[in-house]
Amino acid sequence: MRRGRRRDDYPQSEFRGAVLGTLTRRNFSLRALETLSGVNRGTLSAVLHGKRPCEREDRAAIMHALGFGSEIQNQFVPAVVATSAEHDRILLDGRISANPRLQRGQLLISRAQFAEAYQQFRCEFDMAVAAGDALGRAEAAGWLGWFHGELEHFGDSLRWTGVSTSTIESHLGMSTDEITDSVTVSQSPSSTTEKATQVLSRALRVRSKVLAVRIVHHLEFDWLAEAKQCFEQSLRLDERLEAPELAHDLRWKAVAMSAEDRSHIRDIERLLCESRERLPFGGPAEACLIREQGIIRWQKNRLAKAADFLWEAKEKLAFFADARALGPTFCILSKIIIQDSTDFRRARRYAVVAAGLHPYGYVLEHCVDQLRNTAAVDRQRDLDDLRAGQKPFDIVHRVMASVASGSPNTAGQLVEHRNSPYYPDRRQAKSWRIE
Repeated sequence: MRRGRRRDDYPQSEFRGAVLGTLTRRNFSLRALETLSGVNRGTLSAVLHGKRPCEREDRAAIMHALGFGSEIQNQFVPAVVATSAEHDRILLDGRISANPRLQRGQLLISRAQFAEAYQQFRCEFDMAVAAGDALGRAEAAGWLGWFHGELEHFGDSLRWTGVSTSTIESHLGMSTDEITDSVTVSQSPSSTTEKATQVLSRALRVRSKVLAVRIVHHLEFDWLAEAKQCFEQSLRLDERLEAPELAHDLRWKAVAMSAEDRSHIRDIERLLCESRERLPFGGPAEACLIREQGIIRWQKNRLAKAADFLWEAKEKLAFFADARALGPTFCILSKIIIQDSTDFRRARRYAVVAAGLHPYGYVLEHCVDQLRNTAAVDRQRDLDDLRAGQKPFDIVHRVMASVASGSPNTAGQLVEHRNSPYYPDRRQAKSWRIE
């Protein structure tokens, strides 16, 4: 038995019967089931011969591989793995994957277990390639694009979202625009086509968001043309799918639009209003929408109003323990203080808070820049206060305590891990990468 897995009660004989019956009808061997599910053949044999129970993750993987419906899956894996708070963090930019192993990767990211999440997504991609499962390959590639986008591995994110998109186009024998044109509300698509369009939708959404980040926070305006095309494709497809994720397309398009010199607040605000109408009241996505309002005002040099929005967003995001969204929020607050005052100590400490929450990409770069220009004694005092949880660093400890819940890490370990790259005289000035 693999260590660390949970056992729980479930109707074992009924589960074995359902699996064996499906294997017989489809003439599947254990080797084929091993390839499709990722569960070791020895484990499969012991479970199906009644020699041992089947752990919940393995049950979920087996049922997904055999295409069991949700009603049957709920019979044998009835409990929800993640808490409601973890689901809030996972669901921010889209729905939970139906694939239990990809869902596990999403859960791991919500707990800041990035190395484990990468392995989960990559293993699923490799298994789909080995099994010749085009849709599985495309979906796993899309989640790998999302993963790299969250950690601001720009090139890797574009590469994986490109793999996801091109795989769907090849699988359906149509271009992205042709696939979008084929989607009609009045005609129910086949289950395969429906899954394919959902996977394509996610890849376009992730790619659009990543391009928006590069344009706004890295000032790489050469990507504007591609971003406009990608947003157009993403919005058009999600409108035809009537996808709830359309709200996220709209808010990220508004952010990207704010970087254009000739764009107007009234036009951007129109997009944000459309987004808000599609978001549940009081949820984490609404908190991010408020943050976007602050970032947009910052882009348009309306600093006081930008700070007001970002401060409101900070309070709401802290409630949901969304460290990945809070890091950029404090980063922009730090930049606003630098632009609008001479309180460089507070700006620097906000930069450290930001990197303590999410030390990747422009957030980490800004923190390193601030510490590099700081006297050694002041820098050390900031880092000591961060470790001790002194204000304003107490928010890092509070949020990380929630993030660490359910993981093998403690809040202190997460804070200390995020502390190591801050010394600008070390080679760790860039965020660690997962190869």
